[in-house]
Amino acid sequence: MSEFTKLLKNGSGSCSIPRNGGLPRTSITGNRRRFNAYSVALVCSVCLLMLIVSHRLVNSAALDRAPFLDISRTFQSWSNSEMEPENNFTSEIEEVVSEQQRLIAEEMLGYPYPAGRYNISARSLEELVPDMNGTPVRSLIITTWRSGSTFLGDVLNSHPGNYYHYEPLLDYDIVQIRGEPLASGAIRNLRNLLNCNYTNMEHYLNYGKEHVWLFNHNTRLWDQCQQHPSLCWLPEFLNSFCRLFPFQSMKVVRLRLSLVEELLEDPSLGVRVVLLVRDPRGTLQSRKHRDWCPGNPDCFEPRRLCTDLVADYSAAVRLTMKYPHRFRAVRYEDLSVDPHKGVQDLFQFFGLDFHPNIQLFLDTHTKVNVGGVSSTYRNSKSAPFHWRQDLTYSEVKAIQRACAPAMHYWGYRRAANSSHQKDFNPLAEFSLS
Repeated sequence: MSEFTKLLKNGSGSCSIPRNGGLPRTSITGNRRRFNAYSVALVCSVCLLMLIVSHRLVNSAALDRAPFLDISRTFQSWSNSEMEPENNFTSEIEEVVSEQQRLIAEEMLGYPYPAGRYNISARSLEELVPDMNGTPVRSLIITTWRSGSTFLGDVLNSHPGNYYHYEPLLDYDIVQIRGEPLASGAIRNLRNLLNCNYTNMEHYLNYGKEHVWLFNHNTRLWDQCQQHPSLCWLPEFLNSFCRLFPFQSMKVVRLRLSLVEELLEDPSLGVRVVLLVRDPRGTLQSRKHRDWCPGNPDCFEPRRLCTDLVADYSAAVRLTMKYPHRFRAVRYEDLSVDPHKGVQDLFQFFGLDFHPNIQLFLDTHTKVNVGGVSSTYRNSKSAPFHWRQDLTYSEVKAIQRACAPAMHYWGYRRAANSSHQKDFNPLAEFSLS
């Protein structure tokens, strides 16, 4: 019998080392116990793993006969899904989209579709809704700060089924975009928005989170944002929501007219563009009341404003000849003196019905002055000419000196002296031919 066998059989507690150099008895016993513990742990781990796999296989019909690679991928997908937020907003987006579809259908009841008028063939809502493979009527206002665009933008937004892109270049700050390096990005953003594509608009959307007026003029969108704030700045929500609307309007105050030709050239957009012009004396008087304007050269310097007016005139002459049915220039003063006729003419140009909603908006917004400097409740016949009383003649004379060519092109008469300034008619004729 070997020494090792004797040790096990006799159960001796001796710690002596056998003659053949074998291990001490206590060492053998410790090793055996560790081996048994490892074995039990390994068996338990294997059993636990088999139990988990068995449980998931039993509860997933999709894995009944899945090959090992598919099982591995499924485990990976389960792991990933557990790391994602529980609510991915899909059901909430579907709920809001369904609700808005119903609201648009109600707004559009009885609407007289163009059916060939205004060079627009659509005879039904489906033909105008992008989500139904239709082409919306797209209206674009190009102007500059404090030139009457808030009023005109709100008139357009009072039309049924309209989605309003309010100043989509707000995140560019107080600058005028006249060319590169900003022009390409600005035009790309406008094109994306007109196509209801918010997917790569992170800077624009992040800006909007801190400056809610980017969206709150878009009343139909903002109504839903207030009820569903978690959705408001999500591209996947905005893409779906925007594509429900048969009419889209946009007003832009930071981009000069010549750059807009790229949008007019795009047949898939079919956009119609109005250049809105205002007397530089009225524009600069109005800007004095805005705390964001003084100190910013593109906003506060008469020479820059009027250089832009001259450049816009040159572009307007070219675009009038090239796109006679999709481009028009209008002066804010002409629109204000007879707002009903002016808006009717513009809506016909845009291909929009002069709906009772428009009539109501004009009746309630053009008779009296209510609200602050950004209000659109104005006595339209006097609002454009406040500068005659609010500016000194020395201020007027300085503007006229810097703006003589622009005033000549756009048909604005000069004030001769302080008494003449108070009551003269500053409007003359202008022509783009």
